[in-house]
Amino acid sequence: MTRFCKNCGAELEEGSIFCNECGTKAGEVSPRKNISLDNDPFKSYKINMINGENIIRSSQIHIGCLYLPSILTVLGFILIFIIGIPMFPILIVGLIWLLIRFIGYSNNDLILTNKRVFGKCGLISTVQMQSPLNKIDSVSHSNGLFGKLIGYGTVEIATTSSKFKFRFIREGQSFYNDIFNQLEASEVENRNKNAQAIVDAMAEKLS
Repeated sequence: MTRFCKNCGAELEEGSIFCNECGTKAGEVSPRKNISLDNDPFKSYKINMINGENIIRSSQIHIGCLYLPSILTVLGFILIFIIGIPMFPILIVGLIWLLIRFIGYSNNDLILTNKRVFGKCGLISTVQMQSPLNKIDSVSHSNGLFGKLIGYGTVEIATTSSKFKFRFIREGQSFYNDIFNQLEASEVENRNKNAQAIVDAMAEKLS
């Protein structure tokens, strides 16, 4: 049976004593189990939870990302069908912009646990991220003027292999703070566990 590290979620090699990723003792492992998050606003997001893993926060995409393209689309309809001015380019641009924003609104998802970060992002093709906290190199947050006014932002997460951008995150600054705080807590926990693993290993050799 395939085993996974209880601490970081990495797959363990057969017969290994310690996790190659974080150094946790191999005896402290358990098979993964599937848990569905019911609070996903669009559809069930099935992830593999490891023993001792708890969901800290799941993202909510701000409906405000649709405001500006919706206003432009309505303006195009008013100009063409009510006032009688043939401003079809405004209507077309508004509809295309609204479609692009809606796809982004539907495809962005971000979940933080005490062990890992899960996410989905992308427009044409959806990119999925599933990274242990100790594999995250950096986290950043940004938002424009409109995002500041109504309360959404973009959270960027860089791992050892890729960079992921999650747009229109409700209370993005707060979500960024939660990830940053969890990274610090995880680092302290890993140091303590690694130190204990070394002590246990030395005790086994001496016994």
